[in-house]
Amino acid sequence: MMEEKMLSNEQTNGDVKKLMPGLLILFVLSNLMVQAFVTVSPLIAANFSISASTASIQATITTITLGVCSVIYGTLSDYIPVKKLLIFGISMLSLGSVWGFFFQGNYGMIVVARATQTMGQAAISSLYLVIASRYLEGNTKIKYFAYFTACFQVAQAAGVLVGGIITTYVPWQVLLLIPLCSMLFIPLVMKYAPVEQQGEKKKVDFIGLILFSGMIVFLTLFVDGLRLPFLLVMIGLTFIFLFYISRNDQAFITPQFFKENKRYIRALTVVISIYLVQFAFSFVSTFVVTDGLKEPLSLVSYILLPAYIAAAIVGGVGDKITKKIGRENTILLGILLITVGLVLAGLFIGQGTIILGISGIFFFVGFNTLYSPLLDTVTSTLPSNEIGRGIGLNDLSINISGSLGVAVCGKLIASRATDKLNLFSTAANLSTYQNIFFLLSIVSLFALLIFQTSKKKLNNV
Repeated sequence: MMEEKMLSNEQTNGDVKKLMPGLLILFVLSNLMVQAFVTVSPLIAANFSISASTASIQATITTITLGVCSVIYGTLSDYIPVKKLLIFGISMLSLGSVWGFFFQGNYGMIVVARATQTMGQAAISSLYLVIASRYLEGNTKIKYFAYFTACFQVAQAAGVLVGGIITTYVPWQVLLLIPLCSMLFIPLVMKYAPVEQQGEKKKVDFIGLILFSGMIVFLTLFVDGLRLPFLLVMIGLTFIFLFYISRNDQAFITPQFFKENKRYIRALTVVISIYLVQFAFSFVSTFVVTDGLKEPLSLVSYILLPAYIAAAIVGGVGDKITKKIGRENTILLGILLITVGLVLAGLFIGQGTIILGISGIFFFVGFNTLYSPLLDTVTSTLPSNEIGRGIGLNDLSINISGSLGVAVCGKLIASRATDKLNLFSTAANLSTYQNIFFLLSIVSLFALLIFQTSKKKLNNV
């Protein structure tokens, strides 16, 4: 009996390793769409004769969809086989492609199509991490986390290049068809996805998921524009949700989850503090280039392209770095690289785009350095049957905290609140951005402090 179980575990492990490369290709295909659509947004605005802010609705909706679906897929994977969820995700990717291309003359339909594609994108990314966390162990698990974060940067770089090609040679509508290639991977998923039993005869908690999704939607809308009405609605839904889960033992997540997993909550606090600055570098850089240096917006993606490539290379060997210097030291190294990138960007802001690109290399390499060991730290605090929910909440925390950092930077830029503080006699049109980079570096150091004070309690995982 024991030999049969060992053989089964070895077969599952082998099948998972055959599945993962396919999932990584799907991850790149679906994620490059995000950057590519950012690149072609001026074309979309011109095509439909809409403003830039209206064109950006597509990005806002996909961000909300990604945040909601990441939690939902992670949660459902704790009691629905991942094979079924993967097939559903691939179907959504393809459906969005067909829908968007068929109704390409209507901007509203394009937004719906991108949201549908994002539902599939969320399935691929969330379930890849769930499978790696649940079926792989030790350095092998960290290696596949490293591949994941490397492929994220590959997707960013590919999105820049594909978007550039589209804007130059091909109609932008062709972008919508790229995820259709995902249908080719259904046989791979059917053959190699782990065979799991339907979980515990447990019904899907639709009410809890709807309430929680509503919280995520209004929280995302709040951090996107820091508007009080959205915050009030979110707080109201939070109270209703907390009341609901405290009275329902069959809720998808209960107060007991948080009571039993205090180390997970501490790990999540570290994640939130680190990722507050993640999206801010690219966001502030666009203003530095266009407003400060008076260069075209299209140049931003190409300035950051070397950073994406460098981060992808480092991400691909992240497991070797962790094996060499240890999990904690790798996280510390990542935070320090992030801080160095932000300080360099601030100190040499007037020296042109090359220094900005070099700063970006430090910044993005830092995040890819720490991603694998940090995710390993988070997932190691949870039992196997709760990993799905844990990864979903981790993804949500990353997206929300990163979006909050962008929103705060946006308010600082709009208000010019730091203009009077010019310690280095920087040009007037660059001083605000210099101060923001310095503030972000302070936030990064604060994250370092939080990690240092928390690592002893996270060590016994």
